[in-house]
Amino acid sequence: MDEQLVEQALRWRAATARDDCDWQKFTLWLEASPAHRQAYDDVAMLEEGVALHQRALQRAVPAAAGRGTRVWRRAWIGAAMAAGMALVALIVARPLLPFMAGAPQSFAADTGAGRTLSLDGGIRVVLAPGSAIQVEGDRSEQIRLDGSAYFDVAHDPERELRIAVGPYQVRDIGTRFELVSSGRELKVAVAEGQVGVVLPGQQGSVAVRAGQRLLVAGDPAIAEYGEAAPDDVGSWRAGRLVFRNEPLSLVAPEVGRHAGVSVTVDPAIAQRRFSGVFAVGDGTQLVDQLGRIMGIEVRHEGTAVHLSAAGDSAPGR
Repeated sequence: MDEQLVEQALRWRAATARDDCDWQKFTLWLEASPAHRQAYDDVAMLEEGVALHQRALQRAVPAAAGRGTRVWRRAWIGAAMAAGMALVALIVARPLLPFMAGAPQSFAADTGAGRTLSLDGGIRVVLAPGSAIQVEGDRSEQIRLDGSAYFDVAHDPERELRIAVGPYQVRDIGTRFELVSSGRELKVAVAEGQVGVVLPGQQGSVAVRAGQRLLVAGDPAIAEYGEAAPDDVGSWRAGRLVFRNEPLSLVAPEVGRHAGVSVTVDPAIAQRRFSGVFAVGDGTQLVDQLGRIMGIEVRHEGTAVHLSAAGDSAPGR
C-alpha cells in the first residue's frame, strides 16, 4: 500500500470523527476502490493499536516522570509518535493483521460517530453511532450486535457467520446487508446476496434476498417483507436515514442513535408507520423533524427524548 493512500485514509479517519464530515464525499472515496476500503480499515486498526498499547507506552518512559511534567510530556509524546510511526510502517509494508482469536472481543461506536472494523475471514463491519458488537470464534464467525450495523462479508461457503440480535439470529456465508434492532424488533435489509433469519422458537430460517427488507416484531414474532433499494441499505454511512413504511418503535431508536439521544415511544403510537428520508447532518434536528412530520409530541429531558401523541406529553400515558 502506498504512503499517499495511507495519508488520504488518515485524513478521512479524522474527518469522520467530526460533526461537519462530508459523508457523501467520504462514501464516494470509500467505494471508489477496494484499496481505499483496506487503507481506511488499516488506519482504524492503527488507532486501535495505539489505544491498546497506551499503558506500555507510558511504561516506556518511566525515567522521565521524575524530571518534571514538561519533560515527561515530551518523552510520552515522542514514544507515542514512535509507536504510531512503527504501526504506519507496518500498514504500508504488509496487509492488515487479523484480530487475535481467543477470548470474546467487544467493540463500540461512540455517540455521534460510526466505527469501521475489519474482522478475520474478510468480515467488514460498520457500526452505527452508539452501537456495539461482541466477536467470538477463531474466524470471527459469531457476533452479537446491539444497535445497528452494516456488514460486508467475503463469500466463504465453508464458514457460516452467525449474528445474534436480541432474540433473533442472522446467518450468512457472504453478502452485504444491514441490521437495525430495538428490543424485540429487527430490520434486515440486503443489498447483495442472501441471509437467513432464525425466529425465536422456530426451526430453520426465513430467507432475505438482495433487494428485500424484512421487519420482524412481536411475540410470537411476525415477519413482514418489503423492498430495499441497494443504495438505501446502510445509507446512514453516506449521511442519509431512509425509512419505508416502518413502525415508529423501530424508527425512533434509530433516529436517536444518530441524534446522540435515547428515544422512547409511547406504546399508543409505537406501531404508527413512517416513510421518509432524513439528512443526518449533525443530528441535532432529527428527532424534532420526525415529530413535526408525524404530528406527535416530542419531550426533551437532557439526553433523553420521549415521543407521544400530540397533546399528551406525559411518559407512559
